[in-house]
Amino acid sequence: MKRSKLVEFQRKGMRARHHQSRTMSAMMNELKKPKFYSNHRYRQGQNKEQPFESNNNIKELLLNDKLNILDIGFGTGTSTKNLYSSDQNNYFCIESYMQGINNLKKFIKINEIENMSVFHGDAIEILNEEIPDGVIDEILIFFPDPWPKNKHHKRRIINLYTLNLFFKKLKKGGILHFATDHIIYAYDTKSMFEEFTGYKQLFNSNRRKRPTTNYERRGLRRKNFIFDLVVKK
Repeated sequence: MKRSKLVEFQRKGMRARHHQSRTMSAMMNELKKPKFYSNHRYRQGQNKEQPFESNNNIKELLLNDKLNILDIGFGTGTSTKNLYSSDQNNYFCIESYMQGINNLKKFIKINEIENMSVFHGDAIEILNEEIPDGVIDEILIFFPDPWPKNKHHKRRIINLYTLNLFFKKLKKGGILHFATDHIIYAYDTKSMFEEFTGYKQLFNSNRRKRPTTNYERRGLRRKNFIFDLVVKK
């Protein structure tokens, strides 16, 4: 093997080992710092202890016989509107981006929707304080901020703490659907799914009924590959 090719091969191996060690380090940090800070709130300097708000009686909706779908980080609300369509499932939507909150609340008001609740606040706090265990049929997390820098991985919505929290909130047989166009985030998340033995992995790269989001369109324009990871309790 020529020296130039040998050096290149060694460098690739070092980068791969470095990425693996960074991933394990990040996973350990996530256990220590489970708090989720959204991209918008963090960059705008909003209060991290900001109280949440909703527009319906959550517990009454959770106890009826409809499917309960939790949409975490819906952004502008466009994909949530398309997903909702005219079905009769219960939707619980969490976001900290005020423009998205207002857009979805306007949609709810205009269409007189009674089975969709909007939460403004921290997803972890809301799940812990407002959502009982074992009541959610589906959790949707579409194109969250990947926080690509290693020192920012603790801000990701998917970590070992939240996987355990989601598991508790899901009904038996409930679905967790995660989508991203960030390849490292996708593989890190897949590794955590595999490590968390409570989940059964169903399939990869199957979008199910997921509508096309603005983030997905932007990723496709950049020729990014879209990853859909779906697991079942």
